[in-house]
Amino acid sequence: MRPDEIANALRRAVRERVFAPGEVLNQDQLARRFGVSRVPLREALRTLVGEGLVVMNTGLGAVVTELEPDEVNELYELRLQLEPALAVPIVTRARPVDVQQLASMVTSMDELEAGQSEEWSTLNYRFHRRLYELSERRHAIRLVVQVLNLVEPYARVHAHVLGSRTQAQAQRTEMVAALRGRDGKTLRALLVDSIATARAELVASMQQVVAPPTDPLRRLVD
Repeated sequence: MRPDEIANALRRAVRERVFAPGEVLNQDQLARRFGVSRVPLREALRTLVGEGLVVMNTGLGAVVTELEPDEVNELYELRLQLEPALAVPIVTRARPVDVQQLASMVTSMDELEAGQSEEWSTLNYRFHRRLYELSERRHAIRLVVQVLNLVEPYARVHAHVLGSRTQAQAQRTEMVAALRGRDGKTLRALLVDSIATARAELVASMQQVVAPPTDPLRRLVD
């Protein structure tokens, strides 16, 4: 595997809490799992360090970044500045096929069972990422995705532990309706409400613990 492929797999693993915040990454074990030497693995880890997803800790090596409540609050403040500002470019550039793609994601989310929280969160992340990509604001998208990746492990706690999934699902449906109506003002308001609500509830519940999967390596190369 190339370093960028390894970085993609590790990025997803961190984002989806396959590796929990604060977890030490065993580089020898990872290198064997990916079938590579430690050289490309280290290059991939350097990429994640640059994105803030991993820190290099003297004596421990690579450690998944663990955020404090005030840091999560700061990142959600950034989301409030970055994401709603893309609403008008999104509705301006979105084609019917793009709206239908997002609508299909929402339908798939609706069809998931109550116990399929991981699957729901993965689709929710993809929904938001695709939504912002429609703005065609390359530099803004890059920043938005970096922030989304940092908060996603904590956003999953919000959806899974705090029971916000029903409310969030209704908001996604309303976002699609705003897109169909080319209503940038409504889309912006929905994004502000969604982000602000998640921030308030999540920051207040940061002490809750979500256990990582039993076998944290099994999903890396699925």
